[in-house]
Amino acid sequence: MTPSVHADTEETRYGRFMDWKLFARFLTYARPYRRWIVAALLFLPVGALIQMAQPVLIKQAVDHHLTTGKMEGFPLLLLLFALLVGSQFLVGYLQSIINTVLGQRVVRDIRKHLFSHLCFMDAGFFNHQTSGRLTNRITSDTEAVSQMVSSGLVNLTGDLLLLVGIGGSMVWLAPNLSLVTLLAMPVIVIGTVMITRKMRTNQRQGRLLQARMAGRMTEEVEGAEVLRLFRCQENRRQQFGKINQEFFDTVLSSNFLEALQFSFIDAASTITIALLFWYGAGLVEQGEVTIGTIVAFIDYIRRIFFPIRDLSGKFTTMQAAMTALERIFSLLDTPAAISDPPHPLPLPVFRGEIRYVHCDFGYGETLVLKKIHGTIAPGEKVAIVGPTGAGKTSMVKLLNRIHEPTQGEVCIDGVPVNHYPLRVLRKMVGLVQQETFLFAGTIAHNISLNDPSISRQDIHNAATESGAITFIERLPLGIDTILAERGGNLSAGERQLLGITRMFAFNPAILVMDEATSSVDTISERMIQQALKRLMQHRTALIIAHRLSTVRHVDRILVLAKGMIVETGSHDELIAKNGVYANLYALQFQGETQGNRI
Repeated sequence: MTPSVHADTEETRYGRFMDWKLFARFLTYARPYRRWIVAALLFLPVGALIQMAQPVLIKQAVDHHLTTGKMEGFPLLLLLFALLVGSQFLVGYLQSIINTVLGQRVVRDIRKHLFSHLCFMDAGFFNHQTSGRLTNRITSDTEAVSQMVSSGLVNLTGDLLLLVGIGGSMVWLAPNLSLVTLLAMPVIVIGTVMITRKMRTNQRQGRLLQARMAGRMTEEVEGAEVLRLFRCQENRRQQFGKINQEFFDTVLSSNFLEALQFSFIDAASTITIALLFWYGAGLVEQGEVTIGTIVAFIDYIRRIFFPIRDLSGKFTTMQAAMTALERIFSLLDTPAAISDPPHPLPLPVFRGEIRYVHCDFGYGETLVLKKIHGTIAPGEKVAIVGPTGAGKTSMVKLLNRIHEPTQGEVCIDGVPVNHYPLRVLRKMVGLVQQETFLFAGTIAHNISLNDPSISRQDIHNAATESGAITFIERLPLGIDTILAERGGNLSAGERQLLGITRMFAFNPAILVMDEATSSVDTISERMIQQALKRLMQHRTALIIAHRLSTVRHVDRILVLAKGMIVETGSHDELIAKNGVYANLYALQFQGETQGNRI
C-alpha cells in the first residue's frame, strides 16, 4: 500500500505495520554500521536463552530441594542462578549501549544529509515551507528514527524471539498447563491492539501540534519587533496557549492510554496466574505436573507478559518512525529547482558584461517580467527604477540564479549564467541588500563567512576600504568581537558597513545594490554612499533604486513598469522625455518638498 499524506497534517496514514520500501531505504544509512547490527543481533539469542533457563532452575530448586528438604547441590544451583542473573544484566547493558550508539550514528548521518540537502535548495523552495516544519524534520523526525533503532527495531526482534522461546519452553515443560496461557493470549492481543490504535491517532496529532508550536516560536523570535510595535503579544500568547493546551490534552490522553495498556496487561497476567493456580492445582493432585513446574510457569508468565506489553510500545515507536521516514525522504526527494550544470565551465575571469535576452519570469502563471532585453557593458553603472511591483528585484535575481527565467536567458560575458557553477557565479555577483544579515559570531566571521581564501589581512584591508575599520577599532576585540544574533549589538549603519566590507573581501566583478541606504540615518548614509562609491569602482553595478535622487549620476537608468523596460537613458535624457521616469521623479520631488515644509 502506498502511503498517503494528509494535506492538512502532513502525517502519513499507514495501513500496515511496516512500509518495506521506506525501511529498505533506511537500511542504506544503517549499512555502514553492519558490524554493530551483527553484534546487537548476536546478543538476542543469548539474552533469550538466559531468560528461558532461569525458570528451569527455579523448577529444579523447588522440586528437588525445597519440597524434599534435600540441600545437597542447592548452593551450586543458587550460584548458577546468580551467574544467569549477572549475565542477564551484562548482556542487557551491552545491548542497550550498542543499540543507543547505533541509533545515534545512523541519525547523525540522516541529519547531516538533511541539512546538506537544505543548504543547496533554491529560494523558491523556502518560500513555500515554514521554518517550524523544516526544523521538525531535522529534530523530532530524526529522533523518532533514533528511537526505532535504539529501542524499537532490535529489541522488537528480541521480544519476538523471547516470546517464541518461552512459548516453546512452556509447551516442553507441560503442554496441558500451557493451554491456560494460550487461551489468555487472544484477549490480551485484541485489547492491546485497540488501545494501540488510539495511541497512534494521538501521536499523529501530537506531532502536528508540536510542529505548529515550533513554527509559532520561530515567528515569535523573527517577528519580535513587529509584534511588540503592534501590541500583538496578548493575541499571540492566547494563540500559542490554545495550541499548547491541545498538545497537553493530546499527550495526557496518550499517557492515560499507556497507563491503561500497562494496567490491562498487568491485570491480565494476574488473572492468568490465578487461572494457572486453579488449573495447576488439579494437575498436581493428579500427579501430571509438579509444584516446581507451576512455579516455573508463573515465572514464565511474568516474563512473557513484559515483551507483550513492550511490543505494543515498540509497535507505536515503529509507526512513528515510519511516519518520520516518509517525511524525511519526501524532503530529500524534493529536487532543487536550480542546480549546477552537468558540465560546468572552468573558472573564468569575469569582465562583467551582462546581457538579458528576451527574458520572461513569473511566479506560477502570473508574469512579473516580460521580454526583458538589453546589454550592460563591463564597468557600467546602471540603475533600475520603477513603481512598486514593477519587477526590479526579480530582474536582478535572474542574474545570480536565485530564480530562473521562464523564457529567454541571462548571460555574463556572453555565456548563459546556467552554464557557470553556482559557487563561482554567486561569488562573482555580489549583493548589498537593504538590510545586511549578520550571524552570531565574530566580525571576522561575518565578513569572510569562513571562506578559506579570505585571510585576516584581507578582512582588515576590506574594512579599511569600506570605512568600517573606524568603528571596528573602537570595539574591545576589534574584528574578533562577538556579534549578537543578527548583529543586534550594532547600529543599522554599522551593519550595512559590514555588508559592504563583505563585498570588498569577496571582490565580485558585478555588484548589485538593493536600496542599500534606505534603512539608515543621514550621517550613516553619507558614510555608506562613500563606501559604495569606492566599491563600485572598476565594477559593473546594478542599482535598484526607490529614491530617484540617489541615481542621478549613474551611467544609465532602466525604467520598469508592469514588468517591462519602458524607458532607458540618463537622468537628464529621461527628464527631457517627460515620460514615466519624469512623472515618478516629479512625484518624489513634490513629496520631499512637502516633507521639508512640514
